[in-house]
Amino acid sequence: MRNVSFALAVGFVLVACGGAAEENQAPKAPEAPPVATVPPAPVAEAPKEEPKPTESPAELQQKTMKGLFEAMNAHDAKKLSGFYSEGAIVKIAGTPSDASGREAISQSYQKLFEAFPDYKVAASRIFVKGDVAVVEWAFNATHTGDLYGIKATEKKVGAQGVDILWFSPEGQVKEQHVFYDAGTIFSQIGLSKQKARPIPALAAAPQVVTSTGSADETKNVEAVKAMTTAMDNKKDADWLGAMADTVEYDEMTQPQTSKGKAEAKKFFKEMTTAFPDAKTTVTNSWGFGDFVVSETSWTGTHKGTFFGMPATKKSVTIKGVDVAQFKDGKMVKGTGYSNGADFMQQLGLMPKPGEAKAADKKADAKAAPAAAAKKAAPKK
Repeated sequence: MRNVSFALAVGFVLVACGGAAEENQAPKAPEAPPVATVPPAPVAEAPKEEPKPTESPAELQQKTMKGLFEAMNAHDAKKLSGFYSEGAIVKIAGTPSDASGREAISQSYQKLFEAFPDYKVAASRIFVKGDVAVVEWAFNATHTGDLYGIKATEKKVGAQGVDILWFSPEGQVKEQHVFYDAGTIFSQIGLSKQKARPIPALAAAPQVVTSTGSADETKNVEAVKAMTTAMDNKKDADWLGAMADTVEYDEMTQPQTSKGKAEAKKFFKEMTTAFPDAKTTVTNSWGFGDFVVSETSWTGTHKGTFFGMPATKKSVTIKGVDVAQFKDGKMVKGTGYSNGADFMQQLGLMPKPGEAKAADKKADAKAAPAAAAKKAAPKK
């Protein structure tokens, strides 16, 4: 209670002193009322654009390849051409001309679908390195439409092939090289007497191999180049030395798989004897893990017997792709893709596309007058 009274007393004293000071001061002028300020109207901010998700080149390429196979199996030639850049070019080994531009590419696919209305294709292996993808594939179909002037046979056909694709930064195909054996198709429809390869099964899902740029990849690439040089220089020991004893090789122009070094040596002898001046130019070569893919151009003159085929003395140039698989520094498996029909045509042993149809027309024209005369002759 005492403390409270003291606090109240101090309070009264302070109030009293303050009041006395105010009474002795001159009166203050009245303060002007504050001027009301109007806050500026808020400026509407432009809506912030959400950053668009960016896709990597690899993702764009993957999307394009997926779209290509879907459109092919849907037989949509127009949609297919949309996966190519405007000035894209498609080169098919052994054919007389390339498809350049989306319209030409669309027309090329449309002809394929007209010849094989039930065409189905699937990838078995895909190799990826930077802006390049190598796709091994197989197709099945029925020959129910015109094929290079050849009338429908209604026969089942199928073959394996490989594409090399170069992509633009936007993920579109800017160049494509296609390799498959048209001779296999001709054998399957009965146009060629050569034994046909069996119709391949379609893979459920492809094996995908991406390059790592490792030292082993480089070593394997150099091993393949050394094998090519050994073949050109007729050095069978060097060529065979790069292979495992159990090596297997599938040359798609041949009806069956070569197995073991003995069969490989036989093939070496046939090639070097029949084409003693043969030379191989490696135009592209890539390492993908345990695999090496080489695109080549091979030239030679047919001067000797080749698997029972007498010398024609004619020169040939064949473009192809080899896919080699390595293990412990040795090649254990290989696959060769080229156009056997093109090879036979250059040797003069098979008519070129369109020539058979022209020959048929010529024969029909020659026979027409005789047929007309026979029809006009009076019946006895």
